[in-house]
Amino acid sequence: MTLRSERLTIDRDRTCTTIPLAVVQEVRQDGDTALRIVLTDGVAHRIEGANATATGAFLSALNDALPAERDPAGSASVTVESLPPEIRMWQVVLGIVAALLLCAGYVAWAGSHKADSWPVVAIALLPLLAGLLGAVLLVISARGRVILAHRGLTVRAVREYFPNGKKKGSYVFTATNGQEYRQWSGRSTEGIHIVYDPQNPNVKVQRGPLTLTVLQYFLGVAVTAGLLWLGVAGAIVSPFF
Repeated sequence: MTLRSERLTIDRDRTCTTIPLAVVQEVRQDGDTALRIVLTDGVAHRIEGANATATGAFLSALNDALPAERDPAGSASVTVESLPPEIRMWQVVLGIVAALLLCAGYVAWAGSHKADSWPVVAIALLPLLAGLLGAVLLVISARGRVILAHRGLTVRAVREYFPNGKKKGSYVFTATNGQEYRQWSGRSTEGIHIVYDPQNPNVKVQRGPLTLTVLQYFLGVAVTAGLLWLGVAGAIVSPFF
């Protein structure tokens, strides 16, 4: 849970619950490590804390942040958004190890099937894996574009600077959930326009000409198709000829 200006956000079970402080009637401790937040319409939310000390400190901070005037809307002003699945580091490492073992096993099988084919197969696996990765990234990017076309919001992001005044290559904007997000860009301007998904601000793109977007996807598809063709020809076809 995070206390922000005029709102409280609770991330739990891959959902983000945002409670405006104006609709909070009272907050009281519920046991040693939990808080009970009662809204102005009587609906209550129970939040588990890490330990008694942290829970007590958060209770004091939350009570101090509550406004003098309350909004009777209560739970009608509470928003709940689904969070994207979280990919953990052990899952990434396990996937890489599994892919390497699968590649090693395939190279060994190709060598047993045709003795002089394993070097070609081993080398050809590189463009094949690169092509598969490129295809996945293209699908993810295209899916994001479709989402943004339906419900994307356009905001202006401003350039970031180092403490010494040197320009960074990133731009920052504030989403509707109150959090700041960054977008890397090669532009030299002080601001750029970003289109982002309000339900998942990590899905975002820099707004640009349609012709440039089409050209980028055309080149991406062409390079990916070429890598896949080289990989399939060398890793899958060559052991049989």
